[in-house]
Amino acid sequence: MEPGTLAVLLSLGHGVLFVASIYIFMALFPAASATIHDRDHPHIIKQRMRGVTLSTALSLVATGTVLWRWQDDKADAKSRIAAQLGLDVHMALPSLIVSLVLMGVLFLGPLVVGHLEGGIAWDDVRRVPATLWNQPTWMRNYVVGPVAEELVFRAAVVPLWAAAGLSTALCVFASPVIFGVAHVHRAGSLYARGEGSLAAVALGTLVQLAYTTVFGWIAAGLFVRTRSIAGPIAAHVFCNVQGLPDVSKAAQHPGHKYFIWLAFGAGLAGFLVLFEPMTRPGVIIP
Repeated sequence: MEPGTLAVLLSLGHGVLFVASIYIFMALFPAASATIHDRDHPHIIKQRMRGVTLSTALSLVATGTVLWRWQDDKADAKSRIAAQLGLDVHMALPSLIVSLVLMGVLFLGPLVVGHLEGGIAWDDVRRVPATLWNQPTWMRNYVVGPVAEELVFRAAVVPLWAAAGLSTALCVFASPVIFGVAHVHRAGSLYARGEGSLAAVALGTLVQLAYTTVFGWIAAGLFVRTRSIAGPIAAHVFCNVQGLPDVSKAAQHPGHKYFIWLAFGAGLAGFLVLFEPMTRPGVIIP
């Protein structure tokens, strides 16, 4: 089998395994008071997190094994593979700094809106560690979800495609489609819970597919340019905290609407302008 074909098929397998693990663990360890569609039920959340933790480990092992087999020189292969997977600890801090600065610029509009609506209280920040342990939804949304998804859909996919000889453009813009499609399964749960008509659920799913794919482009770009999975994970957490940018918020602040629109536009422009120089080797990234 050609390396490129193997890389794509294995990547698709990672996506299938990731989604399947969620439902397998929920089926193996059901909750008496919840169904598999009750994704915010504490027991269901815990089983889903256990499932994706196992599938993430299996995906990393599978990709690492293939990369090992593709190594011409087995000497020091482990450290090279770790670097390919974005697990080089020396690259973590620069990747974090670059990624968070760029995401802050990109989300300038939402951050301005958040400031106008009161911002974040310091007491809320101090309560985050305790809230993570006491609120399973927070642990899923801001820890396990971002870490597992970036390890699977970036660390276990992008190096595989690159090592197979696929172009950087395909690694950055095509591989995230798998990440986007992996979120489509939520549509079934939304419809089963009666959270909208079939048309409304379908439209919402298409919006989510587009948003997750675009974010996937950003995360894959950060992974390729910073050579670390730390930055994409931080960017993922940042996006989960901020949510989908909502330009219509400007209408709720008529006295500042032009400033808000300017902030949204400036944020997007600033991100596009700064991405290449900030991720250029020798600036912040070693």
